[in-house]
Amino acid sequence: MTGPGPETHESPGEPPLVSVVIPTRGRPALLQETLEAIVAQDYAGPLEIIIVHDREEIDPTLARFSCPGREIRSINNTRTGGLCGARNSGLAEAKGEFYASCDDDDVWYPSKVRRQVELLQSDPDLLCVGTGIRLLMPQEKIEWPAREPVISHERLLGNRVKELHSSNLMMPISAFDKAGLYDEELPHGYAEDYDWLLRATRVGKVGAVQETLVDIRKDQPSWFRDKSLNTAAALEYLLDKHPDFRDRRRGHARILGQIAYARITGGQRSRGLRIAGQALCRYPAAPHAWLAVAVAAPGVEPQKMLAASRRLGRGLS
Repeated sequence: MTGPGPETHESPGEPPLVSVVIPTRGRPALLQETLEAIVAQDYAGPLEIIIVHDREEIDPTLARFSCPGREIRSINNTRTGGLCGARNSGLAEAKGEFYASCDDDDVWYPSKVRRQVELLQSDPDLLCVGTGIRLLMPQEKIEWPAREPVISHERLLGNRVKELHSSNLMMPISAFDKAGLYDEELPHGYAEDYDWLLRATRVGKVGAVQETLVDIRKDQPSWFRDKSLNTAAALEYLLDKHPDFRDRRRGHARILGQIAYARITGGQRSRGLRIAGQALCRYPAAPHAWLAVAVAAPGVEPQKMLAASRRLGRGLS
């Protein structure tokens, strides 16, 4: 079970309560910008904004950003440390009909909640919806509108689909009864949203508001930066958990290429090159595998190579 479940006190036609869950750790200035954008939503209904402090003390002063219809409260992660436990801790406290996830460094556009609630209410078969996003890179901004209104399980196996991002997902809270909670056994919590979406698309329909409604910061340090071996371990876990990757040559090669890149940048050059070779045997045009081979060369700086490749668009999504 997901917890107490949604409250059902709304009168007919009243916009439903949306529970927004924000895991945070050590980024108070960025979190403030995130909160200001959420409080400023043009959605006519109420929002409860649950800040989940992960392995840090609660900051009770964040409640000062509350206003009528926009209640902010802070809790501790009472489950496994990391993103999965933090998201599940927030879910257990949520009282809304809908659950919206957001990271503590990203910014919603004013119409984001309203547009997603409208889409979910218009199609009861939807388990989850994302939106188009804008990637804020160190030197530029990259528009990434959602290409399709419905994202299939097959597409998710072949492509990460960035428009389904941990900072823009909204789902009926009942979706967790069908797809399960965030997986707290996932190593280091990496790709927790991707794992959940793979499960959701097996049991239901996932879609997106196609216009850009969220800014995703790629110009700030990530908890996963410089922890490449953690990334590799999580991706290997995903391959074992979702064996249908192996039935899709291109998708399997994509994950193998990402593992190869992570192993090489983590100092395991020989092991990474072997995995890159496996990826290229599966799909010779696999871009992640070629990126892994490139960064294995002497003198290549992985972050610069990755940043340059991202400018090419969706090839590495």
